[in-house]
Amino acid sequence: MLEMLMVANSAFAVIKQTLENGREISSAGSAIAKFVGAEDKLQQDLHRKKNSLWTNFLGKTDNDLEEFMALESIRVKQEKLREYMQLFGRANLYKDYIQFCADARKARKEARIKAEKRKEHIKDVILKIVLGILITAMMAGVVTVLFVIAKKKGII
Repeated sequence: MLEMLMVANSAFAVIKQTLENGREISSAGSAIAKFVGAEDKLQQDLHRKKNSLWTNFLGKTDNDLEEFMALESIRVKQEKLREYMQLFGRANLYKDYIQFCADARKARKEARIKAEKRKEHIKDVILKIVLGILITAMMAGVVTVLFVIAKKKGII
């Protein structure tokens, strides 16, 4: 959590410095991307932690205040970024940015779901192959035992 907060803080510092140096906000695109990525990762980590079985069993986490303050820090920086985009960017830049972020989150979620489905498919195929090998080995063993018994009784 602290690592993502540090990434977000450093990316925001780059955005702020870029604007203070008189450059356009578009020249801080990679820093904005890092800031948004760190924000998403932080929220995912906190959501995952919040919904974990262990946390639900124990009740509240030990560092609720730390988590709240991290999210509050991100919220304040997000608000500043909105102000920067409205002041130093083109018309409707922030609105377009919000739409782009929503589309990107949706695409990442779809990609994650697709990867999970692919992983499940691969597991199923491997399981079927292993079961096929085991069944074939058992059948070969049964045939071998029957052959040995038939030979001892003189049938063959």
